[in-house]
Amino acid sequence: MEADVIFYGKRNNEEKLENILVDTEVYSCSDDSCIGWMRKDFVTDDLNCPMCGHGMNLETRELPKM
Repeated sequence: MEADVIFYGKRNNEEKLENILVDTEVYSCSDDSCIGWMRKDFVTDDLNCPMCGHGMNLETRELPKM
């Protein structure tokens, strides 16, 4: 007598995560050769880029909701 094998995939039961994008204020490095940026909520008091030390400018980007 052969048994029927049934596989239940974990993927079927997982909820699909939605990436909700929201307009977020960020500080971006003013140096064109640097890609440094950070959310306004996490910026340092001196407003210098943590990667290169140049100044940072306020801008808005669409980022995933935190």
